[in-house]
Amino acid sequence: MIPVSNLDAAMLYAETLEMPMHTMGILILERHELGDASERELPAFEVTRRVFAERIHLIPPFRRRVVQGPLQIGDPHWIEDPEFDLDRHLVHASLPAPGTMRQLCDLVGTFASTRLSRDRPLWKAVLVDGLEGDRLALMMKIHHAAMDGGRAAAIAGELLDTSPEGRDFTPPDEPWIPDREPSIPWLAADTLRTLIGKPRRAFEAAAKVTSSVRTRASSRPPPPPSEEPADKGSLFESPPTPFNRALTPNRSVSLVDVPFDDVKAIKRAFDTSVNDVVLAACTGSLRAWLSAHGGLPERPLVATVPVSVRHEGDSAANRVSVIRVHLPIQLDDPVERLMAINEETARQKKRHGRGGGGDVLKNFADIVNNVTVPWIMTHAMSLLSSQHLADRLPPLWNLVISNIAGPAVPLYTTDAMLTHLFPLGPVQQGSGLNITVMSAIDRLCFGALACSELVPDVEDIGTGFVDEIARLKERARCHAGEPNAG
Repeated sequence: MIPVSNLDAAMLYAETLEMPMHTMGILILERHELGDASERELPAFEVTRRVFAERIHLIPPFRRRVVQGPLQIGDPHWIEDPEFDLDRHLVHASLPAPGTMRQLCDLVGTFASTRLSRDRPLWKAVLVDGLEGDRLALMMKIHHAAMDGGRAAAIAGELLDTSPEGRDFTPPDEPWIPDREPSIPWLAADTLRTLIGKPRRAFEAAAKVTSSVRTRASSRPPPPPSEEPADKGSLFESPPTPFNRALTPNRSVSLVDVPFDDVKAIKRAFDTSVNDVVLAACTGSLRAWLSAHGGLPERPLVATVPVSVRHEGDSAANRVSVIRVHLPIQLDDPVERLMAINEETARQKKRHGRGGGGDVLKNFADIVNNVTVPWIMTHAMSLLSSQHLADRLPPLWNLVISNIAGPAVPLYTTDAMLTHLFPLGPVQQGSGLNITVMSAIDRLCFGALACSELVPDVEDIGTGFVDEIARLKERARCHAGEPNAG
């Protein structure tokens, strides 16, 4: 058995019916005359199931499930599930004709709306056929406690190959052996050990946070006279928006993509970063959406942007920190928005780097998990959700925007090629919109997951992102002195 880290456990405790805590990936595969002809004669689902069965040892979390002591007092553990059955995780579905992307988005939204069952490993996949253009879609959802978005993105490289001819697999050195279900006496003893050690671990975590804050304060240079008020980082500076309210269980999604070369051309033209371009395009899209749904707020939006802080050999499912980025939706000009974001991200990255900012989330989770017990945390989240307290509390942030590096080279099955990989991250109470983008070969794939009641017409946010990239691309051409493409 493997203890669940405190940060990973927090993802379990936070989950409610209204707030499933899984990440998702939607793989789009175009079928071609590739690989072994005998393989092409097999049904797509049969081939997919065989691939999962052959390679599941490469993805250890896929055979592990959570166990916890009685009364939710002790800390959770991962065990190699003695009842693991691949057919409980991988299923088949078909889209009705004509099999449009809009129909697929509706199916993905329904798939995203339900929680993963805790009595089995925390993942599920659906192979969807009937997508127009003789394409397949593989919808996958994986609990955030099992792996973060960066690790989940790497799964495509385990399931697919860099050549349509495939690759040979060496069987693992030792056969997989499931764990025995822990006995009640063992769990009770482990709970007692956990409770005894909590005060010491809470003190150690608090000492790390205190040291980090002191180091950050001592290394902070004096602010220049022109320092913006937003840099003070007020906790409740996020303006209210239609999507900053209590969640319902219903989800809707938008999946769009743009040429990755266009994004890189914008980056080069204005000497920014890919992440800056993504944030600027999201800002333009949100500006248009808010203007059509009640008007723009008076202050910039606040986006939390996850930052990976994983070290080599780190086995924890989640090793992320966040920076807070102010999105200047009040600015009319797309390039002005991009340059303002470029300045903002540079400033926030410097602040984040002082004093070990990367461990803030981990240390905070260590403190919270060691001054309380899981029962209290899960019931506190249930109370927050059932009483709709997010409708009465100011938002700490408006939305999450993530940018993940995906596969840089083409990937294949025996009869299909990966063309798109759309990522989706979970929404949180008080923040009913999550935008995640991923580079996949020559495309930048955009996924917006939203609470349906809080974000009607979520597809407009995806369309707005595409439109904003086009505007920035045209401005980049003008900036470089190229002739107008029109």
